[in-house]
Amino acid sequence: MKILLVGINYRTAPVDLRECFTVPESMLAASILQLKEEVDCQEVVLLSTCNRTEIYAIVEDTSMAQAGIRRFLASVSHLPERDFYDHLYVKEGIYAIRHMLRVVTGMDSMIVGETQILGQFKHAYLFAQEEGATGSLLNALFNRVIAFGKKVQAETSIGQNAVSVSYAAVALAKKVFDQLQNKSVLVIGAGKMSELTLTHLAAQGVKDVMIANRTIARAETVAKKFSGQAITLDQLKEALIRADIVITSTGAQQLLMSAEMVGEAMRRRRMRPMFIIDIAVPRDVDPAVGKLSDVYLYDIDDLQEVVAANVSLRHQEAERVESWMEEEIISLQAWLQEQEAFPLIAALRQKAQNIQNEVLESLFHKLPDLDEHGKKVIQKHIQSIANQILRNPTVNLKAMATEPDGANHLQTFARLFEIEYEPSIDHGSLTPQLNTELSNAKASAYREDQEYQALSWRESRSINPLAAL
Repeated sequence: MKILLVGINYRTAPVDLRECFTVPESMLAASILQLKEEVDCQEVVLLSTCNRTEIYAIVEDTSMAQAGIRRFLASVSHLPERDFYDHLYVKEGIYAIRHMLRVVTGMDSMIVGETQILGQFKHAYLFAQEEGATGSLLNALFNRVIAFGKKVQAETSIGQNAVSVSYAAVALAKKVFDQLQNKSVLVIGAGKMSELTLTHLAAQGVKDVMIANRTIARAETVAKKFSGQAITLDQLKEALIRADIVITSTGAQQLLMSAEMVGEAMRRRRMRPMFIIDIAVPRDVDPAVGKLSDVYLYDIDDLQEVVAANVSLRHQEAERVESWMEEEIISLQAWLQEQEAFPLIAALRQKAQNIQNEVLESLFHKLPDLDEHGKKVIQKHIQSIANQILRNPTVNLKAMATEPDGANHLQTFARLFEIEYEPSIDHGSLTPQLNTELSNAKASAYREDQEYQALSWRESRSINPLAAL
């Protein structure tokens, strides 16, 4: 049996290609069944998110399985294989497991350390388990990988710092108000940045939302998504009296909020604090507003500083996570090798049981006058002798399986006891160069993260100075 991973993600394919492979929840069960029956995956889990589609499987023949999975992906995407073949990645054995650890910890995410993927990963596994698509190997493996992801979230701060402008805005608002549930929010502008900010606000329990936009129809569309109220820019003065938090992101070429306008609103609010985030370029809010009492004004440069500092912190934590990951990989490699011992142990015990049965049958045949009590005493003692003889070989065999030359030890053991043995799991071996290979893979992945972020920054800056954040 072999551990196989085939996938496509944001690193290997643009969004217009990636979205073709998204498997909706309603099709997940049928897709898993197709992978089991048509691709002959012994065990399988299918993970499908906006940034990746990955298939984790236990298979007999990796070449045949890869071909089958490509056919499956062609049927999902309605694309010929030649259109996506070069965008796929394939990993086997311990390298597939390493990728799983990177995924579940957010180390392989577009935003390093993001925490949502752990829940998605766990959901994919539990769904496959409920469908009867997993077995002892993937069950044990996924449980260990998920436990590692939880440990990273609990014991590091890699996912706790805002690394997007919209999230940073909400994080700053929480510092001012502590709790946001009872606050009134005014969002000026109905573009993508505004929607992202509203999404983060909704996650904080905010319910009183106003959306102001030059085009009222667009404001109404966004307001409907968040159960908010749509208003026009002409209604800003009245809206400011009600708003505790103001987030503005428009393409206006002139200031929308003057110090006089905000000052009047503050007087009518009886100087209740107002938090304003201006992420527009050019700015929507007169900088003089920041000098007003009880007004907290931040612009996009302030947020960029927060984001940059938090990105740096995340990468520091990422180095720590990578070290933990290498330790976990060594542990998982040893665990996989130990699994190889169990079929041999079971076969040895069965052989011993067969010998016991033959000896007892012969003995009872030669001693026909033995009563049931005598038979039970003899049976118990013979079984005790067998168990004592098998105890040390059983313990030592599990230990030997995890040694660098474990596969050869198992073969030798099988020959000694004349047991038929074929390795059930192809996972590679713990070779002296493994640590070097893993370290090189870690360095390569880190460079990919850096290159992706640099590329995204350059491309988005050329289109919209806000999109890069």
